[in-house]
Amino acid sequence: MSVSRAVAPGPDEDAILAHFGIDRSRLLGAGGEARVFALDAGRVLRIVHAGDAPPDPRPAELLESWVGADIGVALPRVLDRGRTGRQSWTVDRRIPGRPLADVLRETPRADRRRRLLLALVDAACHLRALPIGAGGFRALCTDDPPALGLADLLDRRIGVATALTWTSLERRVPALGRERARLGEELSGREVAPAFVHLDLYPGNALVEGNTITGVCDISVHALAADPVLDEVGAVCLLDGYEGARQDSRVLRAVLAERLGDEGWLVDSYRRFYGFYYAMDAALLDWAGEQFRP
Repeated sequence: MSVSRAVAPGPDEDAILAHFGIDRSRLLGAGGEARVFALDAGRVLRIVHAGDAPPDPRPAELLESWVGADIGVALPRVLDRGRTGRQSWTVDRRIPGRPLADVLRETPRADRRRRLLLALVDAACHLRALPIGAGGFRALCTDDPPALGLADLLDRRIGVATALTWTSLERRVPALGRERARLGEELSGREVAPAFVHLDLYPGNALVEGNTITGVCDISVHALAADPVLDEVGAVCLLDGYEGARQDSRVLRAVLAERLGDEGWLVDSYRRFYGFYYAMDAALLDWAGEQFRP
């Protein structure tokens, strides 16, 4: 997620770059999980942050299952993968465009920024068409058993996300336990068929050319079979890292609530869910706490 988090170069990055015959001048962007470098016109190199275990292969397998799907935005495809020391890497299909996060930082006009972010909301609507098979509400790339329903799934995600940061978040949101219970009550009656949810659909994970979202990147272990409105809300809430982001978010939340009509209440509910969920990152705790305020 945005909010100005970007993984730093890892201990084996230079060796990986040397293996491919490139250097850091090829850096295209960095997010919370990987740094991305241009290899050529059709391929990029993703170097994942250092860790003791290789990344779970299931996100790549999910992407492979979608080869040939046409939903109006391009998706990554893993062409090769490997591991050097403590860092894993993949070679992915290159999607045209620049990271939306970079474009927003360079765009002083609020009206254009907001048009681009509404285009990201539209891209979120396209994602729900991706096939995920039967299995109910569930995490798509973990071993967790299927949930009893939407509210149960999201409450489980909250539990995992806040396992190490609950106390720190509670200092910012004193009624945190009541907030969690309230969210569960609000969602308990939500009737929706499970669909693909990216759950990390922030501007750093979208590519743009002109006013068009060309692709969505970094489909990962965050992915769920859940309420697709989650991604629409994420597109207008997971904003920071540029001047005007908070005002953009306030304006666009109201626009999205109007678009959703009778389901407009979900904007506030899912905004609070993201506050819980991204409290997993201690660097985002202040941002997370803000999501519980009007």
